[in-house]
Amino acid sequence: VIDREDLQQTAPRTTPDALKGLPSVMVQKTGYGQGSPYLRGFTGFRTLMLVDGIRLNSPVFREGANQYWNTVDSYSLDSMELLKGAGSTLYGSDAVGGTLQAFTRMPEYAPEGGEDVWCSRLAARVASAERSVSGRAEGGYGSQQWAGLFGVTYKDFGDLEGGKHVGRQEKTGYHEMDYDAKVRVALKGDRELVFAHLSVDQDDVWRTHRTPYGISWHGTTVGNEPVHTFDQDHSITYLRYIDREATPLYDELQATLYYQRQEETKDVVKKDLTRTVDGFDVQTWGATADMIKETDLGTWAYGVEYIRDGIDSFRRKYTDSGALSSVGIQGPVADNSYYHTAAAYVQDRIKLSDRWELTLGERATYARADIGRYEDFSTKPHTPASMDDGWFDFSGHARLAYTLIEDLWLLYGTVSQAYRAPGLSDLTRFDVARSSDIEVPSTDLDPETYLCGELGTRVTADPVEWHAAYFYTRISDMIVRQAQPDGNYMKINGGDGYVHGVESELDVRLSKQWLSRTGFTWMEGYTDYDAVDGSKISEPVRTMPMTAYTALRRESESRRFWVEAAERASDTEDRLTAADKADTQRIPPGGTPGYAVTDLRCGWRVKKGFSLVAAVENVFDKDYRIHGSGSNEPGRNFILSAEYAF
Repeated sequence: VIDREDLQQTAPRTTPDALKGLPSVMVQKTGYGQGSPYLRGFTGFRTLMLVDGIRLNSPVFREGANQYWNTVDSYSLDSMELLKGAGSTLYGSDAVGGTLQAFTRMPEYAPEGGEDVWCSRLAARVASAERSVSGRAEGGYGSQQWAGLFGVTYKDFGDLEGGKHVGRQEKTGYHEMDYDAKVRVALKGDRELVFAHLSVDQDDVWRTHRTPYGISWHGTTVGNEPVHTFDQDHSITYLRYIDREATPLYDELQATLYYQRQEETKDVVKKDLTRTVDGFDVQTWGATADMIKETDLGTWAYGVEYIRDGIDSFRRKYTDSGALSSVGIQGPVADNSYYHTAAAYVQDRIKLSDRWELTLGERATYARADIGRYEDFSTKPHTPASMDDGWFDFSGHARLAYTLIEDLWLLYGTVSQAYRAPGLSDLTRFDVARSSDIEVPSTDLDPETYLCGELGTRVTADPVEWHAAYFYTRISDMIVRQAQPDGNYMKINGGDGYVHGVESELDVRLSKQWLSRTGFTWMEGYTDYDAVDGSKISEPVRTMPMTAYTALRRESESRRFWVEAAERASDTEDRLTAADKADTQRIPPGGTPGYAVTDLRCGWRVKKGFSLVAAVENVFDKDYRIHGSGSNEPGRNFILSAEYAF
């Protein structure tokens, strides 16, 4: 759990950066305006993000690292919960490496019998190496009948300053403007309606490594595209009914109707000065109902959902003189298409005895792709084609927990299934993959399936908190790219393999004022798949290198002041796939060098509602890069953030 205090004290630059430093999490950035956490070896559309319970993932999400988690404003969040490992039973497709549940801030009613309340919050963050300024203003009102909250966030990121040998990395900055509003209306009994709207608008987010503005670092090559930028808009609007009045069917019900829109426009100017503008507009309608019921047979959680995605996609090409030369059959994915998902799930947590607890769950899902127009590469010249296909899936999980010492020491084992249904990015993608591969439509695909196991222990015996786990994920029918004789890539259900690893985190309260924190991760994975000539290829899965984190923190007796020193270390990552070796713009020959980085942070609660946080990240101005990223991380970075709630 990352709560409101954690977000305030770490002052993350973006939502993905809020996960930085957690065991089994690597936040890769293809561009500095992007961010895609690797969770237990998986990223992109094999990880799932929920915003207030609503799926951020859509069928256009592409394989590998992508930027979409960065289209959620960190200032609008109250807390986050990260479930590592398979989560398909509760959350459906894509929940393979992990599921992040992000909860936005909630307006508060006036206290019972009290007067109406007004509240406001101002927050700001400045950072030297990022050359960034971010600000947030929000205001709220609460009576006993209704409460509302409205917020505006502005972010301006300049060109990033790398370490002492890299210096300024041009075209890494971008602008962002965000709005959000939420209203709660109290109904009769313990019931309420919640209406919310969240909007993020990002402009001119460069993918710098593809351009001459990239840097050559430890032998990486520099791109030759004069322009490679994204404009990204994301919004969610929902109406939720919450009923906490117990009935024979449920103790609590949440029913949600929502509309989500994701728009992306990519503008690329090639070396010969020809230009391509492409993108998509995804409009999603969804309805969910989730219920909880306490019974003599355990705690039941169950629900249903239906999601309909409508996708429009476009591609326009221009000559070097700026004249329109062609309009494509499709953009990055098929045009004029729909994707339907219907699901039902049930889970029961059963107390077998004072020490033993068993959790069992099952989910049934039907997904259907109705593709209106995609580019058929079997014809010359290419012609428009259409198709539709559907897939059923049943996923289950079982968890057995044993309390060795009540409220102090827990042992657990879990076996879970996960799956991922083919999306439009699998079936119909026509775009550049990695740094230079051209991926073309592949319409004959089935869902990926995974079998995940975990053994772990958790100790919460003051002054020690310790969690350690071994996890293993068996991969079956993974959709992988296969090189074709014409030099393009198509996708096939050809990947079988595994990812496994160990993670640990330990907090020790040394005294009332002193706290130490450490974390450690090691993992590896391999997949086997068939080449187009029938030969078998075996190669590593791109996972995070071995990493460690340690911090020592001192708090004043009044808890108004704290100071912390931390060290982040990562081993060299030289376990490279064939695609990694070919991706010379992002990954140095031989792999990404390891690093060790020192951070200093302190915070001061000046008075009630007013707090300051100051930090020096990368104290020794090291040059380093997160594996797979397209730019280096900041050099010595002075950060100051302030928050005033009144």
